[in-house]
Amino acid sequence: MRVRNDEIRQLCKLARAMGYAVQQTKRLHLKFTKPGRPPVFCSSTPGDCRAWLNARAQLRRSELMAEGGPA
Repeated sequence: MRVRNDEIRQLCKLARAMGYAVQQTKRLHLKFTKPGRPPVFCSSTPGDCRAWLNARAQLRRSELMAEGGPA
């Protein structure tokens, strides 16, 4: 099973709702940035069905780390 474009769009929508800026790198990866948080990267064409779930989890962990919670 491959990740579909609408799943990537949902991830971008979620990241924007969390206050992240979404950019595309020169090599077509997605970069999620927010002041005071480490950047989160993911592939815009993932070959793994869990890739977008992993990216979503990284965004959540980034928020927890910034708030001083568990990693």
